[in-house]
Amino acid sequence: MPAERPQPKVRAISCPNCGGSVELRGMGSSLHATCINCLSVLDVSHPAVQIVQTFDKKTRRFLPKIPLGTRGKIDGKLYEVNGFQTRALYADGDEYTWDEYVLYNPFHGFRYLSEYQGHWNDIVSLPRLPVGSMSGVTVDGVTYKKFQTAATKTIFVMGEFPWRVQVGDAVAVEDYVSPPASVSREGLEGEFTWSRSTYIDGKQIWAAFQLKGEPPAPQGIYSNQPNPLPPASGMWKLMGLFSVLLLVAMVVSLVFHSNSKVFESKYYFIPGSAEPSFVTPVFDMPGGDKNVQIDIKTDLENDWAFFSFALINEQTGIAYDFGKEVSYYHGRDSDGSWSEGDRGDKVTIGGVPGGKYYLRVEPEMEKTLSSPVFGGKRVNYQVTVVRDVPVIWPYFLAWPFLLIPPLFATIRRSNFETKRWAESDPSGASGDPNTSKEDDDD
Repeated sequence: MPAERPQPKVRAISCPNCGGSVELRGMGSSLHATCINCLSVLDVSHPAVQIVQTFDKKTRRFLPKIPLGTRGKIDGKLYEVNGFQTRALYADGDEYTWDEYVLYNPFHGFRYLSEYQGHWNDIVSLPRLPVGSMSGVTVDGVTYKKFQTAATKTIFVMGEFPWRVQVGDAVAVEDYVSPPASVSREGLEGEFTWSRSTYIDGKQIWAAFQLKGEPPAPQGIYSNQPNPLPPASGMWKLMGLFSVLLLVAMVVSLVFHSNSKVFESKYYFIPGSAEPSFVTPVFDMPGGDKNVQIDIKTDLENDWAFFSFALINEQTGIAYDFGKEVSYYHGRDSDGSWSEGDRGDKVTIGGVPGGKYYLRVEPEMEKTLSSPVFGGKRVNYQVTVVRDVPVIWPYFLAWPFLLIPPLFATIRRSNFETKRWAESDPSGASGDPNTSKEDDDD
């Protein structure tokens, strides 16, 4: 393995303001630097170092989480932290600040890190301009949707910078996101630079720069933070597959059930006319343990009837007792025609062994004083016995449960995106960057 290329030697200059030593690591690439003793901003682009800005006592101090001079590897390349600045934007009277770090490698140039409330981004300059579209901008075939427009302000600087920077600099920023990346345009009055940011876990930063302790825990959802929940498309595909399998199982059930009629007969019943109970002729039900369905059809009109049944095995005497009430009423009122109930119904008994069976039937209705001959109450009904009936309702009952996992996954992922875009400001409603909390206190 080839040896790591040696890093350049540090050049030291004297601060014109306090006389302190200022170390320069940028090998002539830095334009501005900050004296760590008095925090004066110096123009180091010429041999005669000049003071650009002296430190204002009202200016807040910020400490970098990655100390200046720290070296670490990103994308397998060794970089040194040369500069640090804190920037802010103001919206609805609130101040939002974040930190930016200038990284330098003499053979690979500059790249940058940013950190906001535990969210880190690796930033590089774009070699070419993005292509604008109605939905945002496109870079290398990826479309980035506009997230916010903001006016920002530099509120603290420390170290070296490859551009001319000082406290109070105001810059307009437009951010476009396509997680885990985003592209940004910064500048004023027609002079803009474009960069691409890639979201990176704070633990990776700590490992790359061998920092002690733990990185600050992320708070909230950042603009280009990857959605931690997987796309629901895979679950929808599984749901579709299981739906097909469920449909196939239902079709197979329909095909392989005999659904054979083993008995059918018509009867009538007049309340109070004779003994209502009777038994049917014996009928054969072939096969092993299979279900049996008894259908009842009547000609009831605004009345009810109750049928007591017993399905009895002729050889063993085992009986399956059950009953079913049938009622049907209809009429007309101020709301129009109405009806309630049905003239027929059915009962299903599961696991009935094969053999010879008969039915004991006992109908029941409310008695009437009218004579049967002169229009007394009467019901005509038909009893049908069907063996090995396919039961498909469990398949329809099971299908909605297949929807639960993909719907739940879709809603959870959508909620994350909703929270992300709730923080967006594509129209640029941020406050004036020239108004800070210190200004308000005066």
